[in-house]
Formats: sequence, structure tokens, C-alpha cells
Amino acid sequence: MNQLLQETDLDFATAPGARLVTRLALKDGGVDPLGLRQINLDLMDRAIPGINNTTVFIRPYAFMAWAWWKTNDLLSNGGMKDIDSAAAKDFVMRLEVIYAWSHMLAGGRDLPGMAVLRSCMPMEGGGPFTFKGANWETVKKKRQASTSIMDAIQYGPSIKALGFLEQTSVIGVFRPTEQVMPAVRAIDSIVSRSAMRHMVDPALRTFRPEEVQRLNDDLPPSEPSNEEREVFRRLFEPRRETGRTDFTRRNDTLALVLEAIEATPDGLTVPELRAVLASGVLPGGRALVRTGSNDTGLQATWLLMASLQVRQLQRLALESMLVWIEVMIKTNGGSASTDALVAMALRQAEDFDKDLAGPTVGDLLTALSQRCKAHGWPAAAAKGDTDLVALSEKLTVAQRGGPGSYETIPGLALSALGYVQAMYSALKREGADDGRLGELGGRSDRFPISLQHRRLLSLAEATVETLWRELIETWVIGQHVRWSVARNGDGTQRLRLALGDSGWLRIHKRLSGPFGPTPDRLLSALSLAAQGGMIVRDDTDVETRFMAGGN
Repeated sequence: MNQLLQETDLDFATAPGARLVTRLALKDGGVDPLGLRQINLDLMDRAIPGINNTTVFIRPYAFMAWAWWKTNDLLSNGGMKDIDSAAAKDFVMRLEVIYAWSHMLAGGRDLPGMAVLRSCMPMEGGGPFTFKGANWETVKKKRQASTSIMDAIQYGPSIKALGFLEQTSVIGVFRPTEQVMPAVRAIDSIVSRSAMRHMVDPALRTFRPEEVQRLNDDLPPSEPSNEEREVFRRLFEPRRETGRTDFTRRNDTLALVLEAIEATPDGLTVPELRAVLASGVLPGGRALVRTGSNDTGLQATWLLMASLQVRQLQRLALESMLVWIEVMIKTNGGSASTDALVAMALRQAEDFDKDLAGPTVGDLLTALSQRCKAHGWPAAAAKGDTDLVALSEKLTVAQRGGPGSYETIPGLALSALGYVQAMYSALKREGADDGRLGELGGRSDRFPISLQHRRLLSLAEATVETLWRELIETWVIGQHVRWSVARNGDGTQRLRLALGDSGWLRIHKRLSGPFGPTPDRLLSALSLAAQGGMIVRDDTDVETRFMAGGN
């Protein structure tokens, strides 16, 4: 029973002595220690709606559309008696699990929930599995916990957003749209010839691993049929006639990305594409969006994608500084005052780059913005030392440790924030919006780029030491404490730092990070476009390259 604090004080006052207490049961956690990532996620959702970072194959779209079509067909023809929405969902889940199980048995790891299936489904040489009873209920429960193909963080929203499935009059029951029926019929034709064609018989509930595995031979996830490719391409590729705002934005993003790839003879890797999107300049020097273009949609889309790359760098710079603070606390004997951290940051940043010494914040920002003068901003975002994508990678690598690597973080982070400031001004001139709902804006508690811009302007006459003090105490530690407290209450210890008598202390034994850029759906979008025959994917090099030449 809960007690008032006064009652607790009274208990200890009237019955003094040592007492046994249970260990505080808090688990370390928190993947967003500064609360900065939501702006990134919002920008991604605006730029490429309808997909996420896990949707990289076409076949799951068609297979789940077929599973619902087959289930509804069985219902309408009396193959399943006394059916309701729960039974329909159960049968669809059964078809999905059989398909994923077959892929797992063949050694695949390309579908959602492989680890969960491996823990509860028989492997090769094991006994049969019956889709009924306690074991089946356990599998369903685990699959529904973020591992089903139809789950919200897997293909679920995408399948509906792209138009593969639509809601029926029965809540929770779906059917394929007319547009996708060629793909559904293609899947049905394959299944009807498969050794596992009996999996659609509701009366059969028990299957052996060796027979289930054969289904993967007929329906490998990475090899969609021509009909599946054609249907997906019609729903996915750039077009303007839909009239829907979300489709228009995704279409514009795809058009921009495909134009960049088609204009580059050797194709582009995803990091190279990010650099193009940040700078607005193709590798050959031509502008990605031609000056004076009447296509305001492409211009707005480029500003959105460029702002996303800038936000990625800003977030990564601040998260890297959190890792640096934790490391410096440890190397300083377990605690460090703000004065000590500021002194270390000043020294390490100056050792990294003499331009980072100031003397004022305005001088520092001017020196950084004038780098790569021949190109100017935003073009400089893809050039040499001012390449934003390359700088993000350096920050990620520095967090992994190694001789002298942590000491480079202040210099890298301060350079990054200076380039972010330069990009803010450049994108603003191009028409980017810095309001709360704009590309450069966002909620103030998420520390948007626009807020950083205003803070740096207010510090223009201050010393670089003053900037480091604000950056460490407010932009990093203050931001971290605020979000750790705001998300408290679920038994997770998110707080990593605390203030003790001798300065800042580490709470977690384990270092935060290393942090990297938030996945931005570009790899998913390009992988789907390649499967749909819109571009070519080449995996023969160290890094995947996407080139023109689709069919």
C-alpha cells in the first residue's frame, strides 16, 4: 500500500535500525537519449510515406494480399464454417507463418520474425507442428508482438498505404484491391502447383518441416514474378494523376532519386545519393533541380531531403558529444565538472583544427562557412572536408574508440554544427521553412535546426569557451536529462548522467552509442525500385550500387 512521505519518515523515526530492502529493479535502456530523433522520423515520413526501413521485398506485399483473398474466398464458398473476423485473422496468420517458416527452413533471414519462429517452430528433422492448441496460440502471440508481416513496424501500414489491401465491412478483415489481382492470381497459380498446395485446406492443421520447406523453392521472397513486379511498379513508381498529397510527395521523392541515378553513368551508392540530396548537385556538377524549373514539387522535395541530411548531422554531432562526455568522465577519475569538460573540449577541438579556437563564436562560424569557397553552400555539402555524409561517418567511427579517436569528437562535432549553421542559411535562401512545421523547424524541446541557428546568433560575440559551456550543459546534458525524466515511469533507467559533489557522474556502466544516422528509407525505396525493374541493383562491389537500366 502506498504511504505518504510523512508516514515513511515517522516509521523510520519510531523504529530506527538497519532494514533489508529489495534491489531497485530498473533496466538500462533508451535509444534516443537526447530526444532528437522524432524530427528525423517526421521528415522521413513526409519524404517517403508508405514504406519503412524493413520493406525491401515485393513478394510479401503480394503474398499477404493473396492470403487475405484466399481466406475470403474460402469464407464465401463455405470452406470455413462459423467464421468470424478472429477466425479469418487466424487463418491468414497461419498462411503467413507457413510461408515464413518455409523461408526459415531454407536458411533465409529476409522476412520479419525469423528469430521468433526459430524459437517456437520445429526445424529440419523435427516433429510436425499443429496449427491448433497451446503451441499455436504461443506462436500467434509472439508473431503479433512486432514480428508479423502485417505488423505496424513491418509491412502492415505499407501494404495498405500502397493499395495492396483495403478494409472490408468487417473490422480487422481485409481484401486485395482490384489493382493487385494480377499479382494475387500469380501467387495463387504458383501455390496451386506447389507441393504445399494443401496448406489452404482449413481441415488440415498439421504439417512437417520437410514438406513446408518446399514452399520456399516455389515462392522465394527475393524473386517476385513478372506479374508481381508489374503490379508493384504501377503502385510505386513516380506519377502525378493520383491527386493524393502523400502519394505526390513519395512520387516526387522517387522522381528526384531516380533522376540522380539516371544522370550518373556509374550509378550511386546510398551514401553518395545522400550527398547529392544534401548538396542539390549531381556528381558531374549539374544541379539536381534545374534553376528556374516550374516543378515546384521537386524543389520542395529536394529542400525536404536536404534538410533531413542536415538534421541527421546535427543530431549525430550532439549524440556523439554525449558519448564523449561519458568517456571523459571515466578518464577523469569517475567525475568531471563542467569547467573540466569545457577545458578538455576546447583543447581537443583546437588540436583537431586551429580554426575551431575562435576567438569568438562569430569568427568560428565565419571560418567554417567560408570553407570550400569555390562551391558555396549548399553545394559544399558534398565536397571534401565539408561533405556532410562523410562527416557523419567520421563521427560514428570516432565513437567506436581506438587510439585517440574519442579526442577527435569535439572537433568533428563543432565542425558539424558550424556546417549545419551554414546549410541552414543556404536552404533558407532556397525557400526552406523554419517554422514549427517546416523542414528546418520542429518542436523546441526537440532542439530543431532553427533553434540552434537562433542560439548561435545570440552567441556571436561570445567566446568559443562560452559556446562549449552551453553546448555541454544545455544542448547535451540538459536535453538528455529533460527527455530521460519525461519518459520515466516504465521501469527503465534512461538517465545516463547525474550531478555529484565533484561534478558529473556516469550512471550506466555501459557507454551510450555508438550512434549513427537514423535509417532514412532510401535503401528500402531503392531496393523496392530495383525489384520492380525501375533501376538495377549491383551488389558485387563492397557497397551496394544502384544504376539506371531497369525495364
